Amino acid sequence: MARALSVTRVTPADELRELLTVNEKRVVHLRGRGAAALELLLDLDRIAELWPELEARGVDLRPELGRWETLQATVSQRAPVVARELRAVGGLPAARAQHHPAGEPAWWWFLAEQVQTQRARRLTRIVITLASTATVLGLLYFLLFHVLFPVDPNLRAAFDAQSAGERKIAVEGDLNGALADFRRMTELRPEDTDGWLRVGCTLLRLGDTAGAAENFRRAQALLPNDTVLRLSRAPICHVFGVSDLAEADLRAVIADEPENPTAHYYLATILEERGGLLEALTALERAADLAESSGEIQLVALARFRIGMLMQQLATQGAIGATPTP
Repeated sequence: MARALSVTRVTPADELRELLTVNEKRVVHLRGRGAAALELLLDLDRIAELWPELEARGVDLRPELGRWETLQATVSQRAPVVARELRAVGGLPAARAQHHPAGEPAWWWFLAEQVQTQRARRLTRIVITLASTATVLGLLYFLLFHVLFPVDPNLRAAFDAQSAGERKIAVEGDLNGALADFRRMTELRPEDTDGWLRVGCTLLRLGDTAGAAENFRRAQALLPNDTVLRLSRAPICHVFGVSDLAEADLRAVIADEPENPTAHYYLATILEERGGLLEALTALERAADLAESSGEIQLVALARFRIGMLMQQLATQGAIGATPTP
């Protein structure tokens, strides 16, 4: 399945090396270039066809072996991107049927099936993990609050109401039901700002800005200053789907206290979810540096972990670290 390249070749070995070079670059720049994904697979076929021919001629391919293995590993790693881009040319199964109507094609023609299998396995792991976590947390809750360290009944009831409300928002999308739970929190523990903030953020989702403002004022009266209010409100409103207010709170804190690591850390979460990965990375790096300077070791560890995850994601997308093998 030989395909013409733009540069004149002298030998099949030159062709193989050129194909490696072209596709080392191509595989990390596939997004938005559907046809390039098909060209990638066709070129992999050609490399696989040339390889045994050159070995049979006694050509020393040891310098190219590492590049070939790395290219295949990168294709496998970026399988979701390859499969998605191939939808622009009719999808991978259709391309496989067209270019390999007979015989067994190489493994890279089954990347779509590989992606589906990986997703199924990942979903299974998530379900198992969630089920296991729920069981463990339930047991710990029972032991802590009912056996080992019995607590104030109002505190326990408020915790139950909070958990019920958050579950109704996350799982059922039942804002009114959650609102009733959070109001129950304020009745049980009016001195606790968590209930007032949750009521306020839920009312914002329901369009009751006046009611939200009143509950935020009640929380503010229990807190030492506006910075504490904003840092307490931002993560709650973000989780409840009021990200605009959460971002405004965090940017206000950063404007007043540029060296507040918690504000930068929370802001990174919002930026990441909105697709601003590079901005999120900058915010996390700032949070890690500030937390390290102030001795907040736990926040440093969290920020560094998320920095690593974001850099992997950006490298996969070709935004950073996409230096091809020379």
